[in-house]
Amino acid sequence: MQLSRNFYDKAVPTRNLVTTITGIVTLIISILVGFGILTPEQSTELQTHATVLINSGVAIWGAVTAVILMFKATDA
Repeated sequence: MQLSRNFYDKAVPTRNLVTTITGIVTLIISILVGFGILTPEQSTELQTHATVLINSGVAIWGAVTAVILMFKATDA
């Protein structure tokens, strides 16, 4: 199965993952507002918190990867 480059680009996998996760969270929040479960004010605050959590997750992933590469990487 071939995914389009709009959905997944091997050259920048982290950026695609962040964009995809952010889009999914935004979609879920929009649906919750549409059904009246959340107010627009709550959705704005929730979106802000979700963005902070997603960016924090990416930063943690990058730090863990960097530590692993320090011990596993070899010079060419």
